[in-house]
Amino acid sequence: MTIRLKPFDLDESEALVSFLTGQPWPYHGNPNPSEESVRDGIANGRYAGEDTLTLWIVEGDEKLGLIRLFDLGDLTPVFDIRIDAARRGQGVGTAAVRLLADYVFTEFPDKIRFEGHTRNDNYAMRKTFAKAGFAKEAYHRKAWPTNGTLYDSVGYSILREDWAEGKVSPVDWNDVPY
Repeated sequence: MTIRLKPFDLDESEALVSFLTGQPWPYHGNPNPSEESVRDGIANGRYAGEDTLTLWIVEGDEKLGLIRLFDLGDLTPVFDIRIDAARRGQGVGTAAVRLLADYVFTEFPDKIRFEGHTRNDNYAMRKTFAKAGFAKEAYHRKAWPTNGTLYDSVGYSILREDWAEGKVSPVDWNDVPY
C-alpha cells in the first residue's frame, strides 16, 4: 500500500459532502453529519481556511480517508482523521498519521508539537497513535458527549524533537511526590 496526502480543494466540495455523509463515524462527536452541516462547514472555513487545512488520504485516485488539521495559528495544531469504513483495520490510519507528522513538521517549521484526541473506547485509534510515535499525555473523564452518553477522552501528541529522533518521550505521570 502506497498512500499519500493530497490537499482538499474547494472544487471537491461535493466529494467531501458525500464522504462525510455516506457512512457513520461512530467515534466522532457527530457520528452522522448532515449534508447541510457539512456544506455550512465548507462555507464557514471548517475544512479550508486561514487556520484549517484538510488533506485527503489517497492511494492512486482512490480516496481512503481524510485528515482535518486545525488551529494552525497555534504552535500546537490539532487533527481529526476519518478512514473509509471499507479500509479500516488495514494500516491506513497509521500510515496516514505518520505522513501527517512528516507533513506538519516539514511544512510548518514553527510547530513544536501537534495532537489528536479520541474516545477511550476507540482502541483502533489509540493503537494508531502509539504505532505512529505519539505519546498519551491526557485523560479527560466524561468529556466526550455522543448521543446522550459521556465518554472519556484521551489525548496524544508528538513533539518535533521526538519525530526528528524517532523516539517517544513519555509523560512523567508521577511528577508530584505525594
